Amino acid sequence: MMKLLKTLAATAALAFAVNANAAPEKDVRFVGETQFSGFCKAVVLDDIKVLRSSLARNVGRIGASQREVLRMVTAEDGLTCNGVNLIKFSVERDANSVHEYLTSRS
Repeated sequence: MMKLLKTLAATAALAFAVNANAAPEKDVRFVGETQFSGFCKAVVLDDIKVLRSSLARNVGRIGASQREVLRMVTAEDGLTCNGVNLIKFSVERDANSVHEYLTSRS
């Protein structure tokens, strides 16, 4: 489990270069391995549907349930977008709906 978390963190750290000041989606650029980009995209768009879809797609890959996937990607050493964890990224982007979802369920 720890190996998976470290792999996830390493992959995500290299995978995303998201401009934190870019508001429109067209100004966001994903680089590297983008298999987890849906989580960052959900924050950029402040869209809970995109977030829930990303959680569902990663059941079995990251965790056994959506709640476990959420715990893994919101962990301090979990998924990063623009160099920060998912919760901090949602604060930086003023993604209030996604931030509330992340903090109330993780």
